[in-house]
Amino acid sequence: MDEKTREIYEKYGINPEEREIENRKIIEERYNNIDSENKAFLDSLFKKALEENFEHFKHYLRNPRFYYFTDLKSTIGEIVKCLITESHTAAITLTNHFLERILKLALIQKASGTQPKKITDWNKTYSVSDKYSNWKMGATIKKCKELKIISKTQFKELTEFQETIRNGFSHYDPKKILRDSENTIDLIDKSDSDSKKIVGLNYKEIPTLQNFFVREFARDNSEEYFDYVFNLILSIEKHFKIEYYNNAK
Repeated sequence: MDEKTREIYEKYGINPEEREIENRKIIEERYNNIDSENKAFLDSLFKKALEENFEHFKHYLRNPRFYYFTDLKSTIGEIVKCLITESHTAAITLTNHFLERILKLALIQKASGTQPKKITDWNKTYSVSDKYSNWKMGATIKKCKELKIISKTQFKELTEFQETIRNGFSHYDPKKILRDSENTIDLIDKSDSDSKKIVGLNYKEIPTLQNFFVREFARDNSEEYFDYVFNLILSIEKHFKIEYYNNAK
């Protein structure tokens, strides 16, 4: 308590220490009420989301039989949690991480080979990790195509995703995220007594509108984007299994 506040309390015959204790109790009670309300809201939100959305997304959690990408199962689980709770921006952001990790692991796997390695040789075998860890996304995608880890069609699709979803969300650039949308919209202004139509608002430049339309984009695309990347990892896993069987002959 500062001295001025203490002087005011004492001027009106109020015990400063007792009032401070009372104020702290009031504040603590207020925060406890806020916490209880937020907890109840989230409890309801999560239960409703699980009830409504689990069936739709459960197939992603049915323990895909990965051999080369087993460490990414937990990431899949995290993304599915985001989708179930309709945390679409979080789902896209984590899917970006998921995608980049898949492609870099694929390059590492290609360099280290598909045959099992002794644990005593792991340091040498996976030293190639340093080579790819700092690669930019474009170079990673291109190298995967050159090594035939991904197809030409997948290369084209991934390049498109890189420009819009990956770069757009990683750097939060609404213009990249919304680049395939119309540049302007018309709105009805109801702030005055007479409603007015505002024509040609460049919503990609206006922060409040940017946020709204980016959230809409995330809601409309998060599941489709994750599904694409999920199937991509299955495709790459198949590529390495075929390579393994061919080398084992």
